Amino acid sequence: MKKPLAFIDVETTGLNSQLHEIIEISILKVCPLHGKTTYTRKIKPVHINYADPRALQINGYNESDWSCAEDAEMVMNDVSDLLANCMLVGHNVRFDEEFICETFFRFGIKKRYDRRLIDTVTLAHEHLYNLDSLSMDSIREYFNWPSGHRAQIDVLQTYLLYNKLIRATMIHRLFWRVRYMLRSFGI
Repeated sequence: MKKPLAFIDVETTGLNSQLHEIIEISILKVCPLHGKTTYTRKIKPVHINYADPRALQINGYNESDWSCAEDAEMVMNDVSDLLANCMLVGHNVRFDEEFICETFFRFGIKKRYDRRLIDTVTLAHEHLYNLDSLSMDSIREYFNWPSGHRAQIDVLQTYLLYNKLIRATMIHRLFWRVRYMLRSFGI
């Protein structure tokens, strides 16, 4: 039986998982037998004074929107249950997984998901190799998807990208290459 896939995205207060915190997490779990489950939570930051102002600007953090955010330990216990036996999928998945692991460690929560990770950046590298950048912003622009930097939007777009790329044929790849060439010529 195939393992469930858990598409993940976290928004954080910075880039260092040992210093910064997850402030929003979104998971789209796709299970062959039980369909899809979505989970998105805002997490109340404890050490906001250590936050990188640029990170807060990018992910849209403000105190009023996070006034009803949940406690990190409670959320991460739910996340542990949801991710059990799943393979994680993400765009630059190691970043998200590093923050999840570090947060699990802080609260003594056991990591129960599969050690193998699927990175859509790697898939995009194979199929969209003609793009100058494989950032999610560049991919959004290329496919005319709406802007993100909210965990739920990012996780849904990662799911779309994954499905688009794993089903891609040589014809799709040729179409994407021609499309890119036409755009670069302003056509």
